[in-house]
Amino acid sequence: MLTTGSESGPVQPEITSDREKAGRFFGILLAIAVVDLWILPIRSSFWLDETATFWAIKDGVANLLHRTAEWSGQSPLYYLTAWLALVTGGRQEWVLRLPSLIAMIVAAWLLYKLAARLFDLESARLAVLSFACSWQVAFAASDARPYALGLCLLLGSAWLLVRWLDTGGARYAAGYLLLSVLTIYAHYLFGPIVMVLGVYAVSRALGEGKIKVWQLPAVWIAAGVLMLPLVSQLRHFYQGRAVHTFSGTPQFSDLFASIAPPVLAGSLAVGLLLARLISPEPDRGTAPGRDSVLLAAAWALAPPLLLFTISVLSPVKLFVPRYYTSSMPGLCMLAGWMARSIAGRAGQRIIATVMVVAAILNYGTTSHGNEDWSGAMRKIQSEDGGNMPVLIASSFVEATDPKALDDPRLREVLFAPQEMYPPGGTLIRLPYRLDAESAKYVERILPALDHQDRFVLVVRFEGMTFEPWLRGRLASQGFRSEMLGNFGAVGVFRFSRH
Repeated sequence: MLTTGSESGPVQPEITSDREKAGRFFGILLAIAVVDLWILPIRSSFWLDETATFWAIKDGVANLLHRTAEWSGQSPLYYLTAWLALVTGGRQEWVLRLPSLIAMIVAAWLLYKLAARLFDLESARLAVLSFACSWQVAFAASDARPYALGLCLLLGSAWLLVRWLDTGGARYAAGYLLLSVLTIYAHYLFGPIVMVLGVYAVSRALGEGKIKVWQLPAVWIAAGVLMLPLVSQLRHFYQGRAVHTFSGTPQFSDLFASIAPPVLAGSLAVGLLLARLISPEPDRGTAPGRDSVLLAAAWALAPPLLLFTISVLSPVKLFVPRYYTSSMPGLCMLAGWMARSIAGRAGQRIIATVMVVAAILNYGTTSHGNEDWSGAMRKIQSEDGGNMPVLIASSFVEATDPKALDDPRLREVLFAPQEMYPPGGTLIRLPYRLDAESAKYVERILPALDHQDRFVLVVRFEGMTFEPWLRGRLASQGFRSEMLGNFGAVGVFRFSRH
């Protein structure tokens, strides 16, 4: 047990030394988690959506502005950072992912500052470690997509809002306004948390009086004016696209998993059990304010609940883990506070260790996602010098209608993996999946194979039905197929005439 000179006396050096040791211990664990979960995957192959990022930025700023509006329906904010990385460092995976890694490191630092202010130092350490070990966060940190930038801007706006409410300083209000707007420009799906922060601001303003309540609507109106350009862009996007979603209707088990991610919840449960067995004395510290707990809870719950409701009650299916990545800071602050409240210092170290080990064992890897487009295209190039016809089924749901394959606006992006990783040979485009309409389309292009003895078929798991269909259709011509290796969710088949 730590000792002090008196109840009202200064903290003894032993306590300071123990806190410094705890800080070093958590720092080492955090570094291990970041290196294994965030940094090591950064050189691996792009997955589908990342190749669309490359397509959007590869031909300069003018094309970037047009393509982001037409294809993703988003502002060009994130894509400009990726373009800067491209022109600076070239078309290497780690270069294009570096902006996300930097943004997520800043986001972790901001989460630490925010959690330390809303809860306490120990809770903040555990919250940041939970953040680093969360699958959605780890994926976004090495992903050439806008989610890491969005988290960074969101946490920055939250921190500046808290500072404004604490001090009443105008510069914090201006920073909160700017970063809130930029958060929405990074990704629309971060909007629910911006609204949660607004409710928190009203509660604090009414309860503490550090700022005038009328100042909040003034800031929000200014933010609304700055976001007006997004309205017409979003409207144009949804009017111009027939297909927007690819996932199905979620179940309540999916909602539960979003609120209590299995690895995070499981490692916390095991860590807490071990902590109680080995170090049963809790060290609760000072209780956080009610506003802090409610903010973290609303932050954790609002995105998955909203997207679940939309996906269940409407044809728009948005319940996808990366779409509610914005909930992770709130969830991690709650996890850190819970562990801090139940376990003492020794117990907290046990919980932290279990959390890092569990995360590394479950999804620590040198690969980012399960689509090795780079390896698949290299394999094709090695076959006959890359001179064979290459039939590729588009992996984008927008290619469900074969007519999209001839649309000049979509012709390139629907085959973005081949823009990033050219396969060589003659590219023959196939629709997203095989159905009655797409079968007719394929029949029309099969004559291109009449004088070929070999060709390659590339499909993602949604399009695997193309392989048995083609195998049966071409069996009378002496074709047989064989798989050319393991490329995760990407299937590569060589058809040969014997």
